[in-house]
Amino acid sequence: MKNLIALLVSVTLALGAGEAMLRMFTPFPIGTQSHRSIDGKYGYRLDPTLGDVDEDGFRNLAGAHHGFQVAAVGDSMTYGNNVDSAHAWPAAFEAITGERTYNFGVGSYGIYSYHAIVLDALAGGAKGAIVAVFPGNDFAVVFSACDIMDAHSDFWLAEQKRLQLQALTGQVDGQSQCTKARSISLKTKIFENVAILSLYHYVIRDRAKSLYARLFDRELSEYYTFPDGCPSVSRRSADDAGRMADLTSSETAAMFGDFERFAADWAERGRGRVGLLVLPSKERVIFEHLRRHNQLAIAEPGFIRSVERQIALEEKIREVADRLDLPYRSAVAATADALQEAILAGQRFYPDSDGHPFESGYKAFARTASSLWDDMQAATSETSHSLRR
Repeated sequence: MKNLIALLVSVTLALGAGEAMLRMFTPFPIGTQSHRSIDGKYGYRLDPTLGDVDEDGFRNLAGAHHGFQVAAVGDSMTYGNNVDSAHAWPAAFEAITGERTYNFGVGSYGIYSYHAIVLDALAGGAKGAIVAVFPGNDFAVVFSACDIMDAHSDFWLAEQKRLQLQALTGQVDGQSQCTKARSISLKTKIFENVAILSLYHYVIRDRAKSLYARLFDRELSEYYTFPDGCPSVSRRSADDAGRMADLTSSETAAMFGDFERFAADWAERGRGRVGLLVLPSKERVIFEHLRRHNQLAIAEPGFIRSVERQIALEEKIREVADRLDLPYRSAVAATADALQEAILAGQRFYPDSDGHPFESGYKAFARTASSLWDDMQAATSETSHSLRR
């Protein structure tokens, strides 16, 4: 009995130490509700006790908020899931351009959070803001939009009246999506709030499934699979992204209408001060890769349907940018180039069960962002030159 008790105590201490180390030196646990504090304006911010999160609740070094010149605004694709903070695209962008850049990316942010951050960053003296739009879920009434709706903050009450926002008023069936997003199972809650289990879910399980499929030549039914070293895609993730990007949905259409109002407001802040950067989903990049190699015919109809909805949404974003003279760039081409290089080199570009890339993907985002910044700077210079005439 004593030996059993000693063993249990040893295992408990080891697990406790492991949990503490993971929380101190990694982003685990990862989840839709973990490590966040509610913010009525942005939806929520990150917990500053995380290893690489600053006092303002964003993924930056302490004090980075003072004197930054570029606001990098986005969701987990901007935060930099799967890489450390030095390799997220805002940090890589700063290395390319030399502009002090603040990473405002938080997982599950969307267009409402982006709007509030853009206004605050420009009012605070930033030279410009790059809004990294993710068509896969930025236009769905879920995540931070739900917390903003619930907060009824003075800021959003005023913005709703000033800009005549539609989706924020609950005139579409978005509240049901909020309820669904929050009604997660006890198992999910445990995995999202225990670092060791979260690590297993996002790292170990992913690799184990991939290894099993390769060793036993089994195609996992939960994935869309492709030949010639192209990574697989979670059916659920791809199908969800297609649903949330569907412009025939009243919810998505209302959100896109609010986005147009935000974009018009950003354009009025000064030519070249805000730029739109479209960051592609995993399935969108693979679609482009297959298209380049004339292999789209091998893809399943569900995969094609999901991506085509995202492409249609990308085109609408571009149309808004062109109409309002907002600088615009899509990272699809650069990311597909990087995927091709990774395949040829036999390197992993994405985890099997996660849509966020590894380092080379974020470098592609940063290169596109730097080209966008050049466009923004040129627009600002042209405006200044015209005013001096």
